[in-house]
Amino acid sequence: MLADIDEKSLEAKAKELSGEFSPDVVRTTVCNVTDEKSVISAMEHCSAEFGGMDVLVSNAGIASSAPLEDTSLKLWNRTMDILSTGYFLVSREGFKVMKAQNIGGSIVFVASKNGLVASTGASAYCTAKGAEVQLSRAVALEGAPLGIRCNVVNPDAVLKGSKIWNSGWKKERADAYKMSELELEDMYRQRSLLKRSVFPEDIAEAIYFFASDTSSKSTGNIINVDAGHAPSFTR
Repeated sequence: MLADIDEKSLEAKAKELSGEFSPDVVRTTVCNVTDEKSVISAMEHCSAEFGGMDVLVSNAGIASSAPLEDTSLKLWNRTMDILSTGYFLVSREGFKVMKAQNIGGSIVFVASKNGLVASTGASAYCTAKGAEVQLSRAVALEGAPLGIRCNVVNPDAVLKGSKIWNSGWKKERADAYKMSELELEDMYRQRSLLKRSVFPEDIAEAIYFFASDTSSKSTGNIINVDAGHAPSFTR
């Protein structure tokens, strides 16, 4: 079940996956994670189409960047609505479905390196991502007696294929680091301990690990997929 607020993106991705796997195993639902009724409807649609829910990946994304004194209340609220409240609504409703099924389940949050370590000029984003990490731990605590696991994947600097970079975020981060947008990817690569770029496929592998039974004894945990960023080492 693919859920997105962008209908065109949903249609394109559904067509791609249907061609690769089969239309029988792909469904879509338009979902606005900031709208409680929309989230509830999406969960109901998934349950009706597939008979329930075994895995929930919460990965609605937005980026915001501004110096603290230039961070408007509008920017702060929009960031919190999507990245904090949105994750809460999605995990709450998914939790309800999994609890009713009484067969456990896996919830995976896609957060960010900024959930563990702050960056200059991104106070709203860093705060919201920190909230996601803490929420995941609360979900893990309440879900454990029910066999419902909750874990976090923290990406960093995924430029390729990320819609976040289609907004002003790329320029804003380049400006924050006092460089051109063309220099940004290499800066992130050289900043990493492994000197490697991080791609969407790398994030997908980590999500799959937490979603699968391979990680059946893991809950309340974090995988950083950042090619090594020492300040973000979990502690």
